[in-house]
Amino acid sequence: MFSFFKKKPVINEQAVNEPLNNEIINEQADETQSIDAIVEKVIAHINAHPMTHFRSESEGGPLRVNTNNKGRFVRFSLQTDVSFHLDTIEIYNKDGRNIAPGKNTIISSSYDNDLKYSGEGALVGKKNGGCNFHTQREKNPWLIVDLGTVRNLDEIVVYNRSGQFYTRALSLKIESSWDLVSWQPIFDNWSVLKNYQNEGDISPLENALLYAAVLEGTVAKTLINKYRSDNDNESALKIHNLVNGLVRKHGLALGPHGFTQTFELSSPERKKLVFSELALILKVINEDFGAPAFISSGTLLGIVRDGQFIGHDDDVDICYISQVETEEEVLSERIRLMEFLKTKGFNTAFSGIAHYWCHTPKGINLDIFTGFTEEGFCSMNPIGRREVKAEDVLPLQKIQSNGVELYLPRNPEPLLVLNYGPNWKTPDPLWTFNWGKAKQDFQFLYL
Repeated sequence: MFSFFKKKPVINEQAVNEPLNNEIINEQADETQSIDAIVEKVIAHINAHPMTHFRSESEGGPLRVNTNNKGRFVRFSLQTDVSFHLDTIEIYNKDGRNIAPGKNTIISSSYDNDLKYSGEGALVGKKNGGCNFHTQREKNPWLIVDLGTVRNLDEIVVYNRSGQFYTRALSLKIESSWDLVSWQPIFDNWSVLKNYQNEGDISPLENALLYAAVLEGTVAKTLINKYRSDNDNESALKIHNLVNGLVRKHGLALGPHGFTQTFELSSPERKKLVFSELALILKVINEDFGAPAFISSGTLLGIVRDGQFIGHDDDVDICYISQVETEEEVLSERIRLMEFLKTKGFNTAFSGIAHYWCHTPKGINLDIFTGFTEEGFCSMNPIGRREVKAEDVLPLQKIQSNGVELYLPRNPEPLLVLNYGPNWKTPDPLWTFNWGKAKQDFQFLYL
């Protein structure tokens, strides 16, 4: 078994973008600490220095920071590789007046290069949990508010986006400057990491738990993958469980897409809503648009194996089979489908990695993947090209599950074996997908 206390991985910008300050990485770690002692020590530190889980106005309230700083510029930045989005920013002077509205902003990027996400909208936001500032996914994204002249600052209030993606903004750091060169700190939500005091070196497990406490899962995933590569699944699963025990109080778990609300942590009412919206979009695509669409990937696995969503999964996947032949026609049809869904009340956006994101009329997020027939096979992004016979997919079957009607492939097993291997009937919360092969197989869908 690979020891939790042996040689530590080097934690640098390839692991997380802003590691612990002045961390010393040695070849030897302290083997005298038990796992329980490490967990207790980390929890004690976290409880003494809690991170602020600021939310939207309706979901727990904003971040409020008092300051005596002076400055013309106020910078809001994140400390990891993520997209940055906020609802509203308020900056108050000593007279109690919000001086942010109407001011100019400077941003690291804008999502989809759309000017509506430039940040100026966040200075006049409605505080309704919307998204008035949104960057691309990038390293340490930021927004700077230019107040025009040097101001005496008193309070800064930040309203987060509502919903599960609020966690993306929790590495927030706020600074002020007179000249865009020298910056003075106002607030750092990752101070819990940077003031951690340890007698000796920080072990890999300790470091993973600390970052997990601030909902940054990269370090834990790196350590878990290390154990898995050494065929030490027992240690990998132990870390996974320790991490999830640490964040469970926030209603989150370390899932396939980082820290999210997995189905295990979802209420019966929410799962019922997900099933209802899933059935709706399948009905719309199959019956109204005229393309065969079915549950796929982890959603298919859960329904076939367990009759429900997988507990450690956190999203819903569907795939439709294109009714045209050439790659150019497949791309054109995909655009038509996404536009058609918009007429039915669904919001869609290209993910940048070959599939589309969809937001249903009642607020459920799901992924839409494209498939097509070729040479007697159904090639379905992302699981494989020319590897599943068309007769195993089409015609689709309909089943009743959890009170709704769902569409499934005619014979799901070949898809599940291809996607998850011959042991697909055995749950594996640490399973990961090989996206590299998928990108090679379906390169044209990335356009």
